[in-house]
Amino acid sequence: MKIQNVFANYSSQNKINFSQNINSETNKNTIKQNQYPTQSNLLNYKYYQNKLNFLSFEGDNRNTRRVPDIDYFEYKSLSSNMKQILRKKCIEFNKDVNLDELKNEKKAYLPLMDDRIMEEFLKVCDLYRGLKDEPILCLGRSPKWFLNTALWMKDGIDDYKFVAFSKNWYRYDRNEGLIRMDRYAPTPEEKRAYKRYLKGIQADPQHIVNVHKKTGKKIVITDYIDTGKGASSFLDIMSEIAEEDGILEDFAKSIRIFGIGCLDYIEKRYYDDEEISIPSVQLPEKLMPYKKEIKQEFHNMPLDLFEQMLINENTNECRSSFYPHEAWTVYKPNKYKTGMITNKKIEELKGKSPKSVGNFTPAMRDYRNLLNFRILDYLSQHNRLRENLNSRQWD
Repeated sequence: MKIQNVFANYSSQNKINFSQNINSETNKNTIKQNQYPTQSNLLNYKYYQNKLNFLSFEGDNRNTRRVPDIDYFEYKSLSSNMKQILRKKCIEFNKDVNLDELKNEKKAYLPLMDDRIMEEFLKVCDLYRGLKDEPILCLGRSPKWFLNTALWMKDGIDDYKFVAFSKNWYRYDRNEGLIRMDRYAPTPEEKRAYKRYLKGIQADPQHIVNVHKKTGKKIVITDYIDTGKGASSFLDIMSEIAEEDGILEDFAKSIRIFGIGCLDYIEKRYYDDEEISIPSVQLPEKLMPYKKEIKQEFHNMPLDLFEQMLINENTNECRSSFYPHEAWTVYKPNKYKTGMITNKKIEELKGKSPKSVGNFTPAMRDYRNLLNFRILDYLSQHNRLRENLNSRQWD
């Protein structure tokens, strides 16, 4: 098979109508079972740079990938032989990967390969399945692995709203709590750009208020909570926008917080403290008058699972949705899917904040797709994978 034929697998000619509420972009990457590369081609084929523009500003043309993009719909189309090939690649990941291309080469392993840890992971996903009939807002990348899996599971959630948000502008003080660092906060121009982004994906305060008034259900904002700096920063800018729109109180009454994290990890860091409090989000100043209206809950997970899925740089950075406020005026993450943004935009972002530019390497993309496969395959083998899915979440 020639390399060009591999790209034909991803052409927009192969479309399946999953449901009316999935746009045409959803179907562009659908792969038919008999069009997957053979084993030899899977191990060696290359993606031309003009076909897939990976997020990399280093000028490095390394673009060899060994795994096709895999999520629920692609997994359902895989042949038995291809599943066997991918299972082997999961097991041999640390032997096959280019360590230099990983965000953290010291963690050159694929998470969730231990069935015990996989079951712990699915217990957290079950918590999200309990939100099946609730409107869910996923804040940043941290909860995404759990929410995607809850979407794939039998009797799982039907959808969730992903909002790209990264970094924070609060400093944590063990005595005073969170302190807002004004010099690190978004500029007025950045805030206007983020408001436009939120409106475009229907996640701005006004839309949240509208959903609550229409359904009577509060929007569940979920994030990894430790000090709560990230969630506090997000609520800070949301409260500013809500106040400008004259709906601050309505917004406060339309949200609740669903946190995940690990108490053992916190105790390891603050071992000299006599008592460790349950993590929560410290509300920004504008929302403090409505503290009683905004309910919070926190769900603990085992340390080994936490280390693999929440503070593992590879698990986080293999997703392309890093979106600090320096990037808000540069591009919209819902436009540039899966790390594909133009070189011009990369240079613009590099000029504003060099540390904000990621290096989305082929190895990291393989990492994400193999982990997707491992989760989907485990669910399928244990009769826990849903039969049909009517929505798709982009990474």
